[in-house]
Amino acid sequence: MSTGDGREGKIRAALAKGRLGGKLAGLSLPRQIVTIALWPLLEQVMSFICSSTSLILATGMSDDGAVKEQLASGIGVTGYVMWLGFLMQGAVGMGATAIVSRMTGAHRFAEGNYAANQAAVLGVIAGMLSAVLMYATAEFLVTDLLSLSDFAREVALRFMYTGCWVAIFSGVVFAVNAALRGSGDTKTPFFIMLAVDGLNVVFSLVLVYGFGMFVEGLAWGMVLGMAIASVILVWILVRHALQMRRCMGEDATNSLDAFCVAQGETYVPPLFLRLRDLKPSWSMMVRILDIGLPQAVEVGGIWLIQIYVLHVISRLGDASVGAHTIAIRIESLSFLPGFAIGVAGAALVGQYLGSGSVRLAHETVRRCVRYSVLFMGAMGVVFYLCPEFFVRIFASDSPGLMAVAVPVVQVFLLAEPFYAAMLMLKMCLRGAGDTRRVTCVSYGCMGFFRVGCLFVWNLFWPESLSLVALWCLFVVDMAVEYFILQRMLDGLVWARRRV
Repeated sequence: MSTGDGREGKIRAALAKGRLGGKLAGLSLPRQIVTIALWPLLEQVMSFICSSTSLILATGMSDDGAVKEQLASGIGVTGYVMWLGFLMQGAVGMGATAIVSRMTGAHRFAEGNYAANQAAVLGVIAGMLSAVLMYATAEFLVTDLLSLSDFAREVALRFMYTGCWVAIFSGVVFAVNAALRGSGDTKTPFFIMLAVDGLNVVFSLVLVYGFGMFVEGLAWGMVLGMAIASVILVWILVRHALQMRRCMGEDATNSLDAFCVAQGETYVPPLFLRLRDLKPSWSMMVRILDIGLPQAVEVGGIWLIQIYVLHVISRLGDASVGAHTIAIRIESLSFLPGFAIGVAGAALVGQYLGSGSVRLAHETVRRCVRYSVLFMGAMGVVFYLCPEFFVRIFASDSPGLMAVAVPVVQVFLLAEPFYAAMLMLKMCLRGAGDTRRVTCVSYGCMGFFRVGCLFVWNLFWPESLSLVALWCLFVVDMAVEYFILQRMLDGLVWARRRV
């Protein structure tokens, strides 16, 4: 018997001990990853189509190459402003995923469902705060921190003052979707985000071309799509509640765990809306935020770092900001399989730790890293060989954008393997609840390379700065983060994290 066969035998034995329920019952580890990752992958494809359509619609509002650069620059900036607003929502979602996945693996379904309902309440609160924060800071961020042309600044502000209100609805959508993924249900979040992105595209097309609206049409398309999707999501949770009440009969309010035990060890109930669980509970909210806030702190710090980087890029001109936006949009193509595998990894790590199988949790991370490096690395090769094809989708009539963006896209050949491994390790460790140490790694590496090194570079050798050079610096940062996170994974401290 080969060494590989022996390892697979141990994994199969561990699978028998750390048995999961629902649609994951009886599946091999690779099939479990694929089962969970399929729907997030389709979800990311739709999200890419939607965001790309918005950028294409924006740059298509003018035939003038210089104006296209300013439109791409203005719309690109809005992504960074909205990133700030979604910090709190991301914290709620991360906490919900970690707790619900752990409770699902431990077959403590009542506690997991309660956490999902509390996450929905927190999501509503976070959404309202996010909307106000984005509206209040848009002027300062766009005008005072970034060096944009007057027209690009106008584009960004006009989009933001309407688009910020999407947060009111996205708060509950992101929180509940995160809880559903933690329970192993990635199909429902896919259809919800399909509604979000599909309606966004339809409304944007109608408002921009049918009613002649400017960038406000894109913003209203986003808001309306998310609003309708949030209503659909609540309706689905109510349907689940009615379904569970019919199945459980008179015991519907008290004995969810007992009912699930009676159905067999492979039974996993759907998450559902329970009115009494919507009463805010400080203890559960603290548990959710205890896991999620370190990520919010991490992402907030990363946001500040990225704003500084964007500040430096904006001094290179609108073409550089627009090309940077286009490059990120193209890179997100490789992110599609990576994110999907990461969602599967985070959910499975939490569930296996809940079931008491550290071996399978560790093996899950190893497999997810391997698969994501394979897929994203292959995309890096494609980007290197055919950069003009991808850039032309967004900037076919702008030679300035083409000239700046094409070399950046070719850098993805080096970036993708490290980005894939780093992304996977972060998502899986967060799924285990080990968010604080991930935050420290992100701050340390990005702070050193993207702030410290870039500041010195910009101070002493500004003439050598270019968008390609900055992206090469990003590659070094991601490589160092990967090696540190790999050491953390092998240390197994994350496996002892209580949630």
